[in-house]
Amino acid sequence: MLYSMTGYGRSQKTEKDKSISVDIKSINSKTFDLRVKVPMAFQSKEIEIRRILSQELIRGKIDFNLQVSGEEGSDFIIDSHAFKTYFEQITKLATDLRIPQNDILNTITRLPGVIVPSEESNDEMLWKTILTSIKEALLNFNAFRMTEGSVLYEDMKKRVEKINQSILEIIPLEENRIEKIKTRLQENQEFFLPHIVMDKNRFEQELLYYLDKLDITEEKTRLSQHCKYFIETCLDKKEGMDKGKKLNFIIQEMGREINTLGSKANDADIQKIVVTMKDEADKIKEQLANIL
Repeated sequence: MLYSMTGYGRSQKTEKDKSISVDIKSINSKTFDLRVKVPMAFQSKEIEIRRILSQELIRGKIDFNLQVSGEEGSDFIIDSHAFKTYFEQITKLATDLRIPQNDILNTITRLPGVIVPSEESNDEMLWKTILTSIKEALLNFNAFRMTEGSVLYEDMKKRVEKINQSILEIIPLEENRIEKIKTRLQENQEFFLPHIVMDKNRFEQELLYYLDKLDITEEKTRLSQHCKYFIETCLDKKEGMDKGKKLNFIIQEMGREINTLGSKANDADIQKIVVTMKDEADKIKEQLANIL
């Protein structure tokens, strides 16, 4: 089971005439990049929110948005003590320095600790409802990721199967290739060295040595095993959600074997198949950029 890095989850609830809305969305990223937006009344809870999200979301560029609104009551109050303290100090400084006291009210209300969350806006019942909403949004978010991951898996599975099929197509061409190489070497010898009598036993020995260097049996076997391992990893429930990095490693190994096949093929027909295999492997890499 695979999960996409792209996802979206939403939850809406109501508590004490308060409307709670939680939105989580993500796009691809090599690292965990979390941006949290919460109302001022719940900024003290941001660390806890980040902890919850980091345990569930693992990787991706993620935006979290919490909105709490309601018609009754006020989310904020003015701390009169802080306001008076700021007012006295600012007024004294302005008088001593002969600075105009224009719009002093607006200045003070922007200072830290003047406007603070009301007790009503941050009570425990409301916070519990917010936590429930966050968990519900995470469930919807991961369900979205899983659905997207299933689509990506089906596409990659077809491409891995094409690579496996291409391995089978190489086998008959490989047998013909040996005869082609043997014939070409004999023709070259007859053309460039017509007057030299060749020892047939020595020729066979050199030919076997040459063909051994071009043998692609091991590469085909390893590539086939990598293809099998790739699918097994995709379906392995023990691996958890974060499989993208492991699958990237496997596709890199597949790419190496395909490149070696191409360099050792020494046959135009096999090279065409290798090009097709490379194309499928590159498309798998592109899809893996979207996998968690």
